[in-house]
Amino acid sequence: MARTLTFLHYLPAFEAVARLKSVRRAAEELNLSPGAISFQMKKLAEATGITLFEKVGRNVALTAAGSDFAQAVLASLGHLESAAHTARAWDSSRRPMSLTVSVPTALGIAWLSSTIVEFAEANNIPNLTIKQAITADQVTWEATDLAIVYDNPPFAGLHWRSLSEVRLNTVCSPMLFPRLDLQHRERKLNGITLFHEDEGEEWARWAIAARVSLEGSGRVRVDSVAQAVASAVQGKGLALVSDVLTRSYLAEGRLIQPFSTSINAGRGYYILCQGSRAKEPLIEALSDRIIDYLRRNPT
Repeated sequence: MARTLTFLHYLPAFEAVARLKSVRRAAEELNLSPGAISFQMKKLAEATGITLFEKVGRNVALTAAGSDFAQAVLASLGHLESAAHTARAWDSSRRPMSLTVSVPTALGIAWLSSTIVEFAEANNIPNLTIKQAITADQVTWEATDLAIVYDNPPFAGLHWRSLSEVRLNTVCSPMLFPRLDLQHRERKLNGITLFHEDEGEEWARWAIAARVSLEGSGRVRVDSVAQAVASAVQGKGLALVSDVLTRSYLAEGRLIQPFSTSINAGRGYYILCQGSRAKEPLIEALSDRIIDYLRRNPT
C-alpha cells in the first residue's frame, strides 16, 4: 500500500519550533525567514489535520495533540539520524574493524564512554579501545582515530569541532546543603571542603563573582575532576565543575547546585582528528553522534 506522507519535509521546521517554542528562533536556527517557518507550520497542520500550536505571548506552545505528534516526530527523526550515522560509518568496500577514541576521564565516566560504546555496537565494530587524555598534546595520534579534549584551539595539524563551551557551577550532595551558611548577609563557606584541580584560581574567581567568602574553607586538590565529582556525590564537600559532567547526577537528585553563580572555565571541549582523516565516514559519523547527544540532552 502506497504511503501518502506528503508533509515529511515540514518536520525539521516543526521539530525546531516545538523545541525552541519560538518561530523566530527556529527560523534563525534553520537559516529561514519567520514567514517561511510559519507557512510550513500552516501546511503541516492542514496536511495532518492537527492543531499543533497555540500562541503564548510572543512565543508558541504545543497543544495536547501537538505534543503527542511532536513526541512521535522526535522519535522518528532520531531513528532516521541514527540510521544515517550508521550508513555513513560503513565504507562501501569493507566493514570498519576497529576504533580507538581518546576521552577525558571525567567526561567518559559521565556519559561519553557509553555513547561511544553504543556507536561501536550500532556499527558492528568488533574492536573498540577507549583511551584517556585531557589535552590535545596528551593524545598519541599514531594510535588514535578520534579524541575529545578539554583544551583551547588552535590545534596544529588537526581538524577540530567545538563540542561544548564550559561554564563552572558549584555542586554538592543534598546532605551537605544544610551546612552551607547562606542565610547571613556575609555568606561564607567556613568549614566546607572545596575540591579543585588547579591552584585554586577558579574557586577564587567564582567567590568574587558569587560574593561568597572562602575564609575557613578546606582545600583538596585532585588529579582528575572525576575525583571531585565523586567526592561531592559522597557528601565530602563542594566541587566546581561543568554541567556537561554532572547532568546525570543532577537529574537523579544525587547532586544539587546550591548557588546560581557560574563562571567561564577558560577552556572548552573539542572533537579532534588528524586533518587528513576529517572526511572519513566513520570519523564524521562518530563526531555527529557525540554532538547530537549533547544537542538532545542540553545542560
